[in-house]
Amino acid sequence: MSGPPSEGGPKRWAAGKHDARQPTAVGRSGPLRRVLAPVAVALVAFVLCGAVWSVPEARSVLRDSFTERQQAYIELYFGKEPFLQGHELVVPLRIVEHGETGGRHPVQVWVQDAEGHRLGSRTETVTTKPGALISVDVRLRFKGSAELVEVTLPGHPQRLRTHLR
Repeated sequence: MSGPPSEGGPKRWAAGKHDARQPTAVGRSGPLRRVLAPVAVALVAFVLCGAVWSVPEARSVLRDSFTERQQAYIELYFGKEPFLQGHELVVPLRIVEHGETGGRHPVQVWVQDAEGHRLGSRTETVTTKPGALISVDVRLRFKGSAELVEVTLPGHPQRLRTHLR
């Protein structure tokens, strides 16, 4: 015959019963583990995100996927009408680079007569900074009767044209 365990008899338990002295699955995960598990997962996710963000190429791709970024471009316009000063044509230009880099950009200026023949040309290199207005006066000597002034940024679609008065 079997008696209760306290009487020294064999231990037989009914289904679903357990000894309170034995650890159970619930007893092994205390409140500390329930708090540490989500904190550890969040910490690992934070470290992984930081590692990905530290790679410039990955950062650029992430920015492109989450934000709408404008294409970089250069704004080119006349500061005022080109004018003759002595034997030189002065072409006042304004340049603003909209983008992230800035840099050195060639600006090509030439004048033509009424028949479309080039009378003279000049290339100036302008150093830009993102968002900064850069003013430059390109001075050009030529012979003949100039009718048209053209300005381009080689490698960019911008082109300015004006007729001299």
